[in-house]
Amino acid sequence: MRGPSSAPPVAALLAGLLSLALTGCAPGPPAPDPGPAVVGAVVTEEQERTIIGRVAASLEKATAERDPAALEARTTGPARELRASQLEVARLLADDDRVTDLPMTMQSVVLPAEPGWPRTSLAVSTSPGRGAAPVLYAFEQRLARGDYKLWAWAKLLRGETLPRFASSEAGAARVPADDEESLTMSPAQAVAAYADVLSEGADSAFADRIQDDEFRVLLREQEAAQRETDDWRASDGRYSFSARPDRDAAPRAMRVVDGGAIVMGAIDSSQLIELQECATIERRSLTETQRALHGEQRESNVLRTTFLDVVALYVPAAGSEEQVRLVGVEHVAVDVESTGDLSGCG
Repeated sequence: MRGPSSAPPVAALLAGLLSLALTGCAPGPPAPDPGPAVVGAVVTEEQERTIIGRVAASLEKATAERDPAALEARTTGPARELRASQLEVARLLADDDRVTDLPMTMQSVVLPAEPGWPRTSLAVSTSPGRGAAPVLYAFEQRLARGDYKLWAWAKLLRGETLPRFASSEAGAARVPADDEESLTMSPAQAVAAYADVLSEGADSAFADRIQDDEFRVLLREQEAAQRETDDWRASDGRYSFSARPDRDAAPRAMRVVDGGAIVMGAIDSSQLIELQECATIERRSLTETQRALHGEQRESNVLRTTFLDVVALYVPAAGSEEQVRLVGVEHVAVDVESTGDLSGCG
């Protein structure tokens, strides 16, 4: 970054801002119901193996070709948007390193209990190795004759153990997004509350109801590191982070044995960096992902990076004194904009 002639240069202002992969922190194995091999009430084990295999083949093809259009067959909702952004970045950089590894060998599967549609199932992968976290998936079948598709995924947090689900014979009940009777807050309220604590931190009205977690710690550490970069004060740097529930993706939730639920929801978040008038956030200070998404935009003194976050939350049963807690997350940049105006600067 460079400032106006009266200000010293700002060095590497954005270094490391997108390094939130949460890899290298292998969690302990999650523990859904430790009963026999999963046979759901309305989907058989064989059917589930077929479903996962077809999703895996479709994802593998789209990834190999770096083709977002190929995702349509077997992904939907947040999963399609996340993967499309990753594949576009991979195409622009000619490098797949930033494409999340999605292993489709499962250590446990939770299948739907109720007949009828839409149907949601959850699955937890084995660890992809190298210290990487297992992945929690949500699959969805909207209509009786429709294909099951991957709706969302989130990497489990370090040391996370999922609560037990009902036996495989019974299957797990789907929890409506607006169910605030059986839980301490409805799935939709839980995702909104988590977005609020991402935005407001300790000032959030929900701060006491949401357990702190490593994702929020990482975001706080990034903000602190940003404010300590060279010449941040000289360039009158300002930093903000905001989040809100994705309006196009109502959360999916399934009941666990203790009466609570595992909720998967999507959050739109935004990181805003602003420097003084006529200072410049230079392309060379951006991460490779930011540069790919930034494209040929002009440099300016304002940079907004937009993320799509998938969060997996444990929401306790009504009457519990436990806090809502994050059990998994995926944090992917989907857009970068230079929004400042340097037209009046010499």
